[in-house]
Amino acid sequence: MRADGVCWRFERHSPPASLSFGVGRNLQIGSAMKLYGPWLMMCMAALMLSGCGRSPKAAWEGFQATFWAAHPEFTATSVSRPLTPEQWEKAVRQCADAEDYAARALALAKSHPGSATAEQALWWIIAYCPDAPSCKEAIEIVSRDFSEHFPDQCRALIQPAAPYGDQYFRAIVEKSPNRQMRGQAMLARGRFRQAVMHDNATAEKLLEQVVAQFADIRVSKDSLATLGELAKDDLTNLRSPDALQETRRAGQKAPRFQAITTGGRAVQVPDSYKGKVVLIDFWATWCVPCVKEIPNVVDAYEKYHGKGLEVLGVSLDKENASEVLASFTRKHNMPWPQIYDSKYLDTAIARRFGINGIPHALIVDGDTGLIVAEGDDARGHKLASAIEEALAKKTSPPK
Repeated sequence: MRADGVCWRFERHSPPASLSFGVGRNLQIGSAMKLYGPWLMMCMAALMLSGCGRSPKAAWEGFQATFWAAHPEFTATSVSRPLTPEQWEKAVRQCADAEDYAARALALAKSHPGSATAEQALWWIIAYCPDAPSCKEAIEIVSRDFSEHFPDQCRALIQPAAPYGDQYFRAIVEKSPNRQMRGQAMLARGRFRQAVMHDNATAEKLLEQVVAQFADIRVSKDSLATLGELAKDDLTNLRSPDALQETRRAGQKAPRFQAITTGGRAVQVPDSYKGKVVLIDFWATWCVPCVKEIPNVVDAYEKYHGKGLEVLGVSLDKENASEVLASFTRKHNMPWPQIYDSKYLDTAIARRFGINGIPHALIVDGDTGLIVAEGDDARGHKLASAIEEALAKKTSPPK
């Protein structure tokens, strides 16, 4: 959980998004040399030459620092303005010594099998050196030793701060012996092409390939959803008039959708809320900040429901959580309808709204379909005032 009260969010920072970077620490041996003299110097020299004089983490950090110093073209000018995928591809083409660095990173990974350092080094090779001969072996090791981490890796890299995403996912599709990883990478590449590169034509073709070739594969052990289901959801979103945006903002139209609630009721947004204001609340029972926010939503519902407020919950709970969800909402006095599709972080409506962290709420005018408040402006102490303002602006009386 983050300090700002967000239980799940894909961070936006400069490349790569899931790899740790830093500067290696120098060994502080001056005083020891004075005490033990030439004998210690010879021992330390032997350790350094053998690679044992540095921890795996320090060796990895030193490797990266050396690479960055030699290749500033891979470094973004600022966190807020990362490289574009096109700039990243150009940097890759200019990296004449990529094969050497990839081989060194692969050797480091092999010397610490199964470790966090090995995983970071392998991901690095795929991101920075996708065409190097060592990349194929790196992908084979990742497919063997770290495939369970790959779904989260995919989610984390579908963002502008990971400009290598398109090449990265393509390399997995072309070189991984693991069918599940290939399918996940193809889905992720389709999402990357749409959300980051705004290339809907290529995204559509990739998503169609997922449906045709990998439809039966489950997303992860935490989700009942299959890659085929997610790809079909994404195709629906992509082909809709209000195709997926990176983030929904106040003043924009809310995406139209229809769903069946856990109580069996059909709802359509915004059509089911004519004359009303609806708070769409993305949350989950496992999300601590979401649970802390519930009293605010309950208070708002009790105070404003009679004046035209409706609440619609969208649960991002894991598979087989229907009974848990029902029990939880009864216990916490949450009488409003809930939508739950068991797809966890890949819940279709959350994808449609571009939600990248929970809790996240949007206040929508049922007549215009406009978002009047969202995010932090529809949460905590700001929630009541945002609802009051939305109700005051209604042009038609509550039904």
